[in-house]
Amino acid sequence: MLDSLGTARAGLRDAARHTPGWLAIASLLLLAQAVLPAAQVVLLEGLIDDIGTDPWLALAGLTAVVGVMYPLGQVALSSTQRMALRLRLRYRSDLAYAAARLTPSMLARPEVVTDLEASQTATAVMDDVPGRTLQVLGAAVTSVMLCAVVWAINPISGLLVVAALVPTVLGFTVISQMEADGWPKVAAFDRRASYATEQLVQQRPGTELAVLGSGRKVAALVATHRGNATQVLDRMVRKAMLVELAAALATALLFGGALVALVLGGASGAGAAAAVAGTVSGLNAIRTCGYAFGTIITAAPQALIYRRFLASVPPASTQTVRHGVGEVCLENVSFTYPGAAEPALRDVSLRAERGEMIALVGVNGAGKTTAINALIGLLGVDAGRVLIDGVDAATMSEAERLGHFGMLVQEFGKFEFTLGESVGLGSPADVVPDEDVRAALESAEAGAFTRGLGLDEQLGQQWGGRGISGGQWQRLALARICLRDAGIWILDEPTSAIDAEAEREIFGELSRTRAGRITIVVSHRAWTLREMDRIYVIDEGRVVQKGSYAELFAVPEGRFAEIFDGQSTERDEAR
Repeated sequence: MLDSLGTARAGLRDAARHTPGWLAIASLLLLAQAVLPAAQVVLLEGLIDDIGTDPWLALAGLTAVVGVMYPLGQVALSSTQRMALRLRLRYRSDLAYAAARLTPSMLARPEVVTDLEASQTATAVMDDVPGRTLQVLGAAVTSVMLCAVVWAINPISGLLVVAALVPTVLGFTVISQMEADGWPKVAAFDRRASYATEQLVQQRPGTELAVLGSGRKVAALVATHRGNATQVLDRMVRKAMLVELAAALATALLFGGALVALVLGGASGAGAAAAVAGTVSGLNAIRTCGYAFGTIITAAPQALIYRRFLASVPPASTQTVRHGVGEVCLENVSFTYPGAAEPALRDVSLRAERGEMIALVGVNGAGKTTAINALIGLLGVDAGRVLIDGVDAATMSEAERLGHFGMLVQEFGKFEFTLGESVGLGSPADVVPDEDVRAALESAEAGAFTRGLGLDEQLGQQWGGRGISGGQWQRLALARICLRDAGIWILDEPTSAIDAEAEREIFGELSRTRAGRITIVVSHRAWTLREMDRIYVIDEGRVVQKGSYAELFAVPEGRFAEIFDGQSTERDEAR
């Protein structure tokens, strides 16, 4: 309950801060709507009492009240909806900017990603909280005023009229608690179903499934998860129906008691008729209060996650790209993943100077990626140091440390924006000159297929844009690193999706332009390592060999030769 009240207050504060005009309009309209049932009682009683003398004033007032009741309700609803639209935009924009401030180390924590996903879901219900809160407050005003005017006719009836509202509020409260338990289960099933559906409809996985003839298996998963969600929803609807029936029965009994009290209490015919008409009108208006209150209760836990997530994200810090790094080192670095029996890195030392190209090689699981993550700061090392130009990187802020690096990962992003937007992501600057984007495309050997395209060309067939190959996507990813031009380049299988001829061109360009940076390559292709100044062979978390391409192949019993033994042509060329 306290969480719900806190959520309601926070929602009103947000509305007052971000959409004060529509909050004021909605509040005035709902307040005006709240007094109409009580006004109806007074005017109807006056009309009946004065029917034989001068009924016109009461008749005009009653006509105005009845006539304005429905349109006023519709305008009030539209006002709260327009307020909600603006709040939804604000919540979603704030969440997007908060997500953009997440550091790589934060993104590596599962609980952060879970909270981010839950916060995204929360924005769909939080925007409605201020409007629902105003409805609850309006219902309170209606209840108090109805009780007062009916009390004047018969005190017991007045109390019973208010009591008749309680079962509805309690009923919807119970329903909302049940929904708070049920909706997360529904959302979990829906997320799985949505993911499976995406695999069917997106071009790349959909094509693969079609070729394999396995799409029906994924469709069966969709049907299963949707079926599970439907079962949970069906149980919720059945229980809600029973609760609403019970609340309606209790309301009818209490309302009936109010009528009996009016009759037995000797109320006049005018008073009794007015009380009945006004109470029925007020009861229909206040009935929405239970649903509104239930909405707030349901939204409360999600709103708490959203606000907690936004509070946990550090303030924005502008990243400055560092050019011309002189030296980077891993110095006796060791690291063990939580729960692992053995270290992933054991006393690893690496070094590279400006103008050098070095490589990390090893079988899958040897520790290459862990070494890279330790270097850029995604992992806090257990022992040893990472030094950048002689400075312990652990003393730097994460943004400062990342500013030294440009990184092309093996699972590079295929950002289906415009060509200019996709490449421009390589720089933290808000505006990137077109000539810089074009130069980066040429450096990444992507000029041949992009020269005929405008930088505003939409990429990605799902948006009706240009479809490009996996190799072309990889060249765009490399173009982002060229545009960034940080002092240290980390290239994890930078040509895995590119044909051999293009691969030679790209490595030739990397070698030609190496002087101003440090280049660290992770590769499983032996021939791409020939231009490296040093190759570090990592095995079971240790550096077991280092040397040039020719030096390492010259040791037949070495780990490097074992790994690349199948590429005998490369070894023969080295000799």
